[in-house]
Amino acid sequence: MPKNTHIITVFDQAGVEGRLLILGKPGAGKTTMLLELAKVLVQRAETDFSEPVPILLSLSSWQNDQQSIADWIVAKLNSGEYHNVRKDIAKQWLEEGEIIPLLDGLDELAAGRQESCVKKLNEFLQPGNWLSPLVVCSRIEEYQLYSTQLALNTSVELQPFTDEQIQDYLKSTDNEQLWGSIKDDLELKKLAQKPLLLNIIVLSYQELSMAKWQEFKSSEERLDYLLSAYVKQMLERGYRGKRPSNEKTKRWLSWLAGKLIQQNETEFFIEKIQPNLLFNNKQVWMTRIIYGFLIAINYGLTVCSIIELMFDSLSGKIIGFLFGSIYGFLIDQKKSCLKVSRSTTARKPTIQTVETLRFSLNKVIKNLPGGLIEGFNAGLMIGLIALLVLQKGIGSWQKRLVGGLVLGIIGGLFGVLVGGLGGPEIEIKKTPNQGIKQSVINIFCLKIASYPISLVICMYINWWTIKDIDFYQTLIIALLISFLFGLNEAGKPAIQHLSLRLILYCNGYIPWNYARFLDYATDRLFLQRVGGGYRFMHDLLRRISKILA
Repeated sequence: MPKNTHIITVFDQAGVEGRLLILGKPGAGKTTMLLELAKVLVQRAETDFSEPVPILLSLSSWQNDQQSIADWIVAKLNSGEYHNVRKDIAKQWLEEGEIIPLLDGLDELAAGRQESCVKKLNEFLQPGNWLSPLVVCSRIEEYQLYSTQLALNTSVELQPFTDEQIQDYLKSTDNEQLWGSIKDDLELKKLAQKPLLLNIIVLSYQELSMAKWQEFKSSEERLDYLLSAYVKQMLERGYRGKRPSNEKTKRWLSWLAGKLIQQNETEFFIEKIQPNLLFNNKQVWMTRIIYGFLIAINYGLTVCSIIELMFDSLSGKIIGFLFGSIYGFLIDQKKSCLKVSRSTTARKPTIQTVETLRFSLNKVIKNLPGGLIEGFNAGLMIGLIALLVLQKGIGSWQKRLVGGLVLGIIGGLFGVLVGGLGGPEIEIKKTPNQGIKQSVINIFCLKIASYPISLVICMYINWWTIKDIDFYQTLIIALLISFLFGLNEAGKPAIQHLSLRLILYCNGYIPWNYARFLDYATDRLFLQRVGGGYRFMHDLLRRISKILA
């Protein structure tokens, strides 16, 4: 195409009909080009209501290889990023071609998933599915490796800036004096031909020493030096709120960038922090101990409170607390996800948050054997407590033990039913750490849902112990039992998350208030926030893990 051809000209060409692929090298300005196209299309839609509206979407959020592109677009429009457009309205927009999908981030998917996404896009582009415009951005290096090519009408490859374009940009930003340094250095000029790096040069030039620049011989070393100067300059910018020290900021960003590279991820969600981020077995064991301690305290205090309401016996309370704590610690250590291998190749998350509530019969059937075993173990503990706490005149020791086992198995069965309410994670996150916050909320939702079951268990306890528990005590005991049901399903992932965060914080990998720090890093132009997640402004900035190490 002729120099300075606007992207809208290509978009409108006969034969292209708005079905376009934009290719380029890292930093070549693909996303900027997409935004320029979106700006013109928005202006058209504002002046003519019959024109379709452009929708910017990142394919990096396409998480399910079986999900169709149409379903994914509807889910995205239904998220907080797009003001929760109703699904039926979003489907109508798609069916009637009232939107133009502008898709970025194809190359940000894991390498093994990119071609699967291309195939799903081609399915979507079939005449029976989609006849309207659609634009996709991708790095040219990755795209050329695909055996399947996108069924679009044409493609454009963004070329490096010319000298004239570099000078025009410097003039528009009142930095004309930089041209002398750029044109006299071939390596610096080569970097400046990429829009992203030209912008970084302008932002960080005050921190650059040309004498030191000349000391570096390779392009990689010079790029690292440029990015290091950029980091230093961004950290010196003014900030109104409470800011961490530059040293801590560098350490936390370096750790985050390193982990994203290690796990081949582009987006980071606080609630998706997993045990494979730990460095050694000592940290894994410390996390398990903290988790076990917190679970034990919850179980111990709850059992202790139940016994206090029923018997008001000091020895009973002590026994209840000890048995409850030991049970909570040992049983959950056996089941804890925190003992799972820290291998970075494991794709399935090991801390499964309970972010939605949706009953699943298949889940109930799958968990039934485990629930019976757990109920038997709990029943054995209850029977032993009964032997030690109940008055000797109340039945034989066999009745106490068997009664405890029956109670435990009943509780285990009901626990499996309550566990069947745990649904999948929220598909599109709107706020930082939304998954964990929703898990905590769901503790109380499950507590309410299991309260009638807990009342039935209380009636059994009343009959079994021949204890005349008054009405108000029954209500409180049922409340405590229902808390255990909620804790067992939705509370444990939240406690696992807290335990893991404590260890990462104590080892200096993350700050205490992680969301506040990530927002600060966003303000410094290192990260950008997308819904409830964060990503580096550009893949090149993920190199700071090497620069700051």
